Amino acid sequence: MPKYAPLADFLQSLPKGQKQVTLGFKRLEELLGEPLPPSALEYEQWWRGGRVKRGRIDANWQDQVQQRAWEGAGWTVEDLDLLLKNVTFRRR
Repeated sequence: MPKYAPLADFLQSLPKGQKQVTLGFKRLEELLGEPLPPSALEYEQWWRGGRVKRGRIDANWQDQVQQRAWEGAGWTVEDLDLLLKNVTFRRR
C-alpha cells in the first residue's frame, strides 16, 4: 500500500457535498500511521508542489507522491498554516 493511500482513502470517503476539510498535522499522522516527514513541517512546497503561491518555485518539488495521492482522490491544497500545523483541502 502506498504511503499516502490512507489519506487518499479518507478524502474519497467524505460526503460528495463536502467541498473542503481542514486537518491538523497530528490527525494526518494518525491517518498515515506515521509522522509526516520533516519537510512537510517546514516547506510549503511539500504541500503545493509546483503551485507555490509566493516565493521561488523549485522544480524538484513538482509531482511529489503525496501530492499525487490527494489530487488523485480529487482534492487540492486550498490553505496551509505551517505555524498552526494544519492544512485545508478543497474538492476539485
